[in-house]
Amino acid sequence: MNNFDVIVIGAGASGLMASGKAGEQGLNVCLLEKKSRPGIKLSITGKGRCNITNNAELGEFISEFGSNGKFLFSTFNKFFNTDLISFFEKHGVETRLERGGRYFPLSDDAHSIVNALIKYAKENKVKIKTSCEVAKIVKENNSIKEVILSNGEILKAKKYILATGGLSYPQTGSTGDGYKFAKQLGHTVIHPTPALVPIVLDCPYLKQLNGLKLKNIELTVLANEKEIMKLFGELEFTIFGLTGPVILTVSSEIYSLLQENKKVEISINLKSSLDDKQLDQRLVRELNNFGSLPVRQMLKELLPLQLIDTFMQINNIKHTKKCFEVSKLERQQIFNGLRTIKFKVSSTRPINEAIITKGGIALTEIEQNTMKSKLIDNLYFCGEILDLDGPTGGFNLQVAFSTGYLAGTNLEA
Repeated sequence: MNNFDVIVIGAGASGLMASGKAGEQGLNVCLLEKKSRPGIKLSITGKGRCNITNNAELGEFISEFGSNGKFLFSTFNKFFNTDLISFFEKHGVETRLERGGRYFPLSDDAHSIVNALIKYAKENKVKIKTSCEVAKIVKENNSIKEVILSNGEILKAKKYILATGGLSYPQTGSTGDGYKFAKQLGHTVIHPTPALVPIVLDCPYLKQLNGLKLKNIELTVLANEKEIMKLFGELEFTIFGLTGPVILTVSSEIYSLLQENKKVEISINLKSSLDDKQLDQRLVRELNNFGSLPVRQMLKELLPLQLIDTFMQINNIKHTKKCFEVSKLERQQIFNGLRTIKFKVSSTRPINEAIITKGGIALTEIEQNTMKSKLIDNLYFCGEILDLDGPTGGFNLQVAFSTGYLAGTNLEA
């Protein structure tokens, strides 16, 4: 039997939620997934722990999505963070609140989230077809008539939900198919670019810094030496550049600046918790305490061990220099180095390494109360395929779950 009330294309976070919700209303639902199992990308998010949402208030949550955030008011009024937490608790997954307002499953295992969603879909009699790729969506007049699978099989439904994700992590199934289908159906696709992606530095010290994590730093993004944005948080050096929460958050802006051919730099304040007077007093105290010992020994009190040699190279501090030999001018040089360590950004990593995709289906072509297409009578969208992208911290997964819930709710038999 190849006729359904609803066909959902894509079994990620939004597709699983949408199909389960549609099935809960008594609809005959088929969920198509081209990979061998549902929720592959969801199972690796948050380093395999799955940061499902954030406890930010509604206004703050929406503001994290910039000018497109207002599109989410209706969605979040129907299904928001407290609703999501209740949903998972109802389906056997307890959650825990961590720093930054982030919610994780108590199990610390993303598979518990995936399994709960699959169970939810199956309990509501959703037919899940894996290793099942859609080759073509056939339109007739202003509606979708059928979908043709890569094996030639034809499936028909009254309603269709496109939940195919973006272009990030293509090995999990997000290869941009949904953009192609949407364009063929007449929708506008805002050009997809990488968001929440590591950055590449033009820096000779990366080999010795590889793996170094810096916490509680203040990061400034500069374009043509002009300050663009400032954030506080943590980052990690890699063999090619930088990653970590604060880097991922600014990466989309950095990508845009680089596209404008601007000279982009990252400036790190290593001692942002101290004001200038406190930092200078600390330096004076440490230099006095270490007296006849090399400056390198004193720097162990101020910096991670892995950073010291690089710091000395950047600031032209000789390894033989003793603390009592440091002049006032040299002390100022160390002070400046702790305040500002700059790196030139050469690029972002490719889109297939991005956590999410910026861009997607133009929101002006979607009814925000239902997720229904304004162009195709029986088509709905949800998840990362939409032109919505927020920072790390559970914001993007909440959008996936909420838009999936909304799309699955607004289908009449």
